[in-house]
Amino acid sequence: MNFPKKVMLGSVLLLGATSVLADTADLRVIGTIAPSACTPVFAGGAVVDYGVIPPATLGRTTETTLASHDVNYTITCNAPIAISTTWTDARLGTAVRLDTATPGNLNDFGLGAHNGVNIGRYWIFNVAANTTADGNPVDLIQQNNSASAWIHATIAQAATDGIRQYSYAPVGTLVPGAYTTYAGTLRVNAFITPTQNLDMSTEITLDGLSTMTVNYL
Repeated sequence: MNFPKKVMLGSVLLLGATSVLADTADLRVIGTIAPSACTPVFAGGAVVDYGVIPPATLGRTTETTLASHDVNYTITCNAPIAISTTWTDARLGTAVRLDTATPGNLNDFGLGAHNGVNIGRYWIFNVAANTTADGNPVDLIQQNNSASAWIHATIAQAATDGIRQYSYAPVGTLVPGAYTTYAGTLRVNAFITPTQNLDMSTEITLDGLSTMTVNYL
C-alpha cells in the first residue's frame, strides 16, 4: 500500500524503515496558553427592540431621537483578572447624521440601510454609576488609545474603532483592578434620519449590530 509523502497531524509516523530512501512526514505541535477566560452576557438576549415605529412620529426634515433603552450586562471570569471592553460596528459605514450626505463619527453606530439609503445611527454609553466588580462599586476608567493614559470616564461613550477601551478600577484610582465578576449597564440612544431621505412606501427594518470585546490586560 502506498502512503502519501505528507501526512496530517494525527497520522502514525512509521519508524525503523529499512530502505535507504525515505519519505517524510510533518508533525506540528500546537496549543494556546491563554489567560483566564471571561464570558460576557447581556440581559434579555442582547436585543434592543424598538418595535413598530409609526411613520407619523418621525421627522420628515429633521432627525428623530428615539427613546433610550438600558441593557444590563455581566462579565464572569474563572479567576480574578484585569479586563477592558472595546466595541466594533458590524454595520460600519451606515451611520449618518441629519442627512445621507453627512457621515457619522467614531461614536455613531449604524442602523443599516434600506434601498441603498442609510437609516440612522445609535450611541452606546456605559452608565458609570451602575458599574460594579465582585459586587462592589468601582470606578469606570477610559483609555482612548494605547499611547494615552487612563482617565476617569465621565460620558463613557463607546467608539466603533475597537481602540477606545473602558476598564474597572478600585474607587479613587486609575489602575485596572483584577476581579472575577463585572456588572454594569449600557444605555442605547437611537436616531432616525429624516424620512424625506427614506422610501416610506415599504417596511423599513432597523438593523444595528455591534460587538463588545473583552480584552485581557
